[in-house]
Amino acid sequence: MTSTLEFDRLQHALAAAGLTDLQLSPGTPGVASPTRLACEWAGFHVHSDQGAFYAKVLYDDMRPVIDFIQSVEATRCAAAAGVTPAVRLADANQGVMLLERLAPEDWHWARLDRLQSELSLEGLWRLKQAVQEGPAPAFERSPWADLEKLRTLCRQQAVALPADHAWIDDCVDQAWHALRQHPSEARPLHGDGLAGNVMVNAEGKFQLLDFDRGGCFDPWYDVALTLNELYPFEPQWRAGIARWSATASDADYARCRLYGLLDDWYWTLWGLWAGVASTRPLEFSKVGQWTLLRCRMTIQESRFESWLRQVRG
Repeated sequence: MTSTLEFDRLQHALAAAGLTDLQLSPGTPGVASPTRLACEWAGFHVHSDQGAFYAKVLYDDMRPVIDFIQSVEATRCAAAAGVTPAVRLADANQGVMLLERLAPEDWHWARLDRLQSELSLEGLWRLKQAVQEGPAPAFERSPWADLEKLRTLCRQQAVALPADHAWIDDCVDQAWHALRQHPSEARPLHGDGLAGNVMVNAEGKFQLLDFDRGGCFDPWYDVALTLNELYPFEPQWRAGIARWSATASDADYARCRLYGLLDDWYWTLWGLWAGVASTRPLEFSKVGQWTLLRCRMTIQESRFESWLRQVRG
């Protein structure tokens, strides 16, 4: 295969760890139009004297938004909970994470239609709950801090933001302050709702991938991110909430919608920033355009202010 910076860094990390008889082949290519898959890490299939693995190599242009050490810690905690492949090697200098391999002949990425059924959602909820009940990373996840970091990066890179960005920023700020009025107990999270970060096998078993935004925070945040990615309609959200919590109250729905807004604004800023900061030939801005549309739909919803009041209590 053609040598790349990420390929070279992987070779250095594996050699330093004592792995020999290496055979490396590229993993999933990056996609960012309009969804995102393998955008932050280069993937490689690794065969060695010590077995077969899957390697992730952090792209240098993603280092400003991904904390390698925290990502490794969150992944290790989730692996101990039995929901994701175990970490075999973590080399912070090279940005390399080596994971136990899910055999590609047995496992494949889930699709939206595969996860939208009641049975699949129940299975997905069980994995999310296993994360929350498992070992806890020694750090908290703050969606607000993540947003503030991206706001700073956008200013530093002189990123062209939407004409209505100040209005959206204000609404997002209102949502965050409402959500913090009655914070839930912080629990370990997956921090991701993408169908592409769920693996499924022929038996219908699931595994979760990508704990870059893991950490400890409100469990409802994980619920909201999942519903926001899987379902376009309110009855589907409410049914999903009812499978997560017996209460399924209006306040629960409002909390999920506001957390969904925060996440959509994060990925809007991420897509616009990455489109400027990265030289890779991925259409990052299309991610931002899609989530920007969802931000506007949420804020323009006639019940937005009532959601703020319901969450404040």
